[in-house]
Amino acid sequence: ENDIAQTLAYIHSPLAEADQEHSKGTRKKELNIYFVHKAERMAGGDELKLLGTWASPFVIRVKLALSFKGLSYENLEEEDLYYNKSELLLKSNPVHKKVPVLIHNGKPVCESQLIVQYIDEALSTEGPSLLPAEPYKRAMARFWAAYIDDKLFASAYQAGRAKTDEEKAEALKQTFEAVETLEAAFKECSKGKPFFGGDSVGYLDIVLGGLIPVVYVGAARYGIKLFDGTRSPLLEAWMERFGALDAAKAILPDEMAGDGELKLLGFWASPFVTRAKLALQIKGLSYEYIEEVIGNKSELLLSSNPVHKLVPVLIHNGKPVCESSVVVQYIDEAFAGTGPSLLPADPYERAVARFWAAYLDDKLVKPWRQVFMVKTDEERAEAMRQTVAAVNVLEGGLKECSGGRGPFFGGDSVGYMDVLLGGSVSWVKAAEPLSGAKLIDAAKTPLLAAWMERFCELDVAKAVLQDVDAVVEYARAVQARFTAAITPNN
Repeated sequence: ENDIAQTLAYIHSPLAEADQEHSKGTRKKELNIYFVHKAERMAGGDELKLLGTWASPFVIRVKLALSFKGLSYENLEEEDLYYNKSELLLKSNPVHKKVPVLIHNGKPVCESQLIVQYIDEALSTEGPSLLPAEPYKRAMARFWAAYIDDKLFASAYQAGRAKTDEEKAEALKQTFEAVETLEAAFKECSKGKPFFGGDSVGYLDIVLGGLIPVVYVGAARYGIKLFDGTRSPLLEAWMERFGALDAAKAILPDEMAGDGELKLLGFWASPFVTRAKLALQIKGLSYEYIEEVIGNKSELLLSSNPVHKLVPVLIHNGKPVCESSVVVQYIDEAFAGTGPSLLPADPYERAVARFWAAYLDDKLVKPWRQVFMVKTDEERAEAMRQTVAAVNVLEGGLKECSGGRGPFFGGDSVGYMDVLLGGSVSWVKAAEPLSGAKLIDAAKTPLLAAWMERFCELDVAKAVLQDVDAVVEYARAVQARFTAAITPNN
């Protein structure tokens, strides 16, 4: 089990739907307070701690079990599961070093399915039972729980990570086959009642319930509806019923309820569009992506960005936001309650991050673009000199922004500057085959070289960054068109 690519969907606008947001936020707080107070009355002297990360469906699964059992616990959020896992996590789960881990009176329990079973058995006097009392039904529940993870989730996960259309098609085929099988399992387990557990939520409801955000993201981001009225009407109805329960509402992200409120107009090769995609991915926000044809700009783009007529444009509840650095800041501020913060909380550190963001665009990106657009070798050499000089200065910027706190500009975790520079990583890697020069060289800029290697290993980066070979091919085509345009006809 892993902290997979972020799996949350939209939230409502704090502007256009302020009253609704206030009401929903108040209700959410009331639900959380209710379950905490109830738990304090019930859990007695038991000490429960949960090590997790907010985006993991497996962690959500455990939180659901604790919520339905009415148990309070200390939630310990792991900030960086790639390079800075806590000592408590490494000590508590030395085999896999992954979340979730439940610590009960100092004793760690790992693996989400085992944790849910443990919660039900160790705290059997608290709240409703999750596993069936009858041994055969209990065995059947465990069988289908394993099927959910091994067949349904595993194939859906592979579909999201597939590199080729053929791999994606095969993974989706396996996913939908698993959904159809699970539809039959629901009919068998529920016996015509609303949940896998019958009249009340049971073990299988909790196990599958943790994956509900994945289902919503699949539909909103990739247009893949795992549960629908045609293929799996029972599961679709189950998901609606489960999500409407108070104990589920207290845990499942509000953002699931979003209905197409975020749209991103972009172009696949643009590093500026990649910035917006990275920010949305890190924050765990689902959105509708609309690919623009550069030579035939859509009416939506022209009306959304009438000043520059360029991508990216983020449209949030019908309101367009333009310019990539502005878009990233907007995403962080408008969705402050969702996912990790990108901009620092401290005003001075925030100002420093914005300074280096401006430096990146003005001193590095601009001359680098000129390398491909100038007419003479002398102009190209000068543009390249300015670009390399800016990279050397940015090496110091990384040292200043990270403050020695971690591998990223944001310190231990990815921040605003990581997103902005990260959007250009594929183009930085394309520099050598395109120009014969290495923009980020371990010998000259070791901090940036190490940063780029670490950044590229992140799941959020793997999900968004362009294929380098495709960027090289595209850049050469653009350069050829530009050269042809400036070459006089004989």
